[in-house]
Amino acid sequence: MEMQLTADLETRAAAGFFSRHRLHLLIFGVSLCIFAATSADRMFRQSAGPHFVYLADALLHGQLDNRVKPPNDNDWVLYEGKTYVSFPPVPALLMMPGVAVFGLRFNDVLVTLPFAALNVLLMFLVLQMLVREKLSGMSVRDNLWLTFLFGFGTVNYSCSVIGEVWFTAQVIGLTFTLLYILCATRVRRPLLAGVFLALAFDTRVNLAFTVGYFALQLFMSRKKDGGSFRKVAWKSVLFSIPILVVAAAQMWMNQARFHNVFEFGHSYLAGPAGTRIHEHGLFAYHYLWWNLSTLICGLPKLLDRFPHIGYDPNGMSIFITTPLFVRLFWPRAKPWLYPVLWAAALPALLVPLFYQNSGYVQFGYRFALDITPYLIMLLAIGRLPMNRWTKSLIIVGVLVNLVGAIVLKRAGPV
Repeated sequence: MEMQLTADLETRAAAGFFSRHRLHLLIFGVSLCIFAATSADRMFRQSAGPHFVYLADALLHGQLDNRVKPPNDNDWVLYEGKTYVSFPPVPALLMMPGVAVFGLRFNDVLVTLPFAALNVLLMFLVLQMLVREKLSGMSVRDNLWLTFLFGFGTVNYSCSVIGEVWFTAQVIGLTFTLLYILCATRVRRPLLAGVFLALAFDTRVNLAFTVGYFALQLFMSRKKDGGSFRKVAWKSVLFSIPILVVAAAQMWMNQARFHNVFEFGHSYLAGPAGTRIHEHGLFAYHYLWWNLSTLICGLPKLLDRFPHIGYDPNGMSIFITTPLFVRLFWPRAKPWLYPVLWAAALPALLVPLFYQNSGYVQFGYRFALDITPYLIMLLAIGRLPMNRWTKSLIIVGVLVNLVGAIVLKRAGPV
């Protein structure tokens, strides 16, 4: 009798959970199905850029260099007779359980897909949070449209279905960025905000520059806390501790591999990238026009065969891949969070603009994906009218990126 009562209570609790979170589970499930269907044959085999698998294998065996020769020569670092993965290690740490079981055959695409689906859900939760905080007047249906835009109407779509070290890092970096936003808004959870920002920048280093999202709100919170310096200082300490711990661990890793706490290994890349770095450096003004022109006005390629138009693997303008972003320049409202969002987004984008490549090979300018959650939030708090023109632009963006997600790295530039 007691066991039956316990079972009934557990069943009711489960039913209550599914009832309360039905929409959330639906967003995650549908997104995962769409990403998996678009990935298609790619999700059944390891990607062509399994760098994190090799790094996870190395870490599992107590070393920082690869145990075996890499499968190709694309963005692996050769230094002092050893090969290394130069990308920050958080995605590799997440893959370690799978690599422990399956070894170097582990399929990194199958890790990327659920994180991509989780990102769509997290974007919806961020938008709903803005409503609860009275920073956005969007309805649930409006937020679903913006979530649809984020997941499938931006370069997030093509980055989410292919695996490979460059795209997997962007997807997982987004996960921690969205969690950081949820915790940092109104400085609600400073310790967790620090944890997630640290994990974000140890996935993609330029995400460290989104610290302004927390820092500016912390400064503003002095008024809310009655000007209490002690409360602000304590929140600063809580926020800083995980950042300092993760940064120290990464600096130790850099020193152990390359004898320089600030060297991730990118400076030792070979091929065309190595040539550019040797001539101009890893970051330089020399690269600004290349990146800026790609971001703003990169155009599709004209082909002499059907369908006579294709994507430029160098990247295309964010206004081609996501036409609705033109509305960022005409907000109908500018609440206090408006400048905070720009202050978080622009520095994180500025760093890649001086980087030695534009993200090649890609469908759109994928480096803009790092700040896309902030851009979607700007649309929401700017009181974007969810009329038929807005919805039409969202649908156009989804169709454009659907093509990108299908063809990227499958048949060249279409």
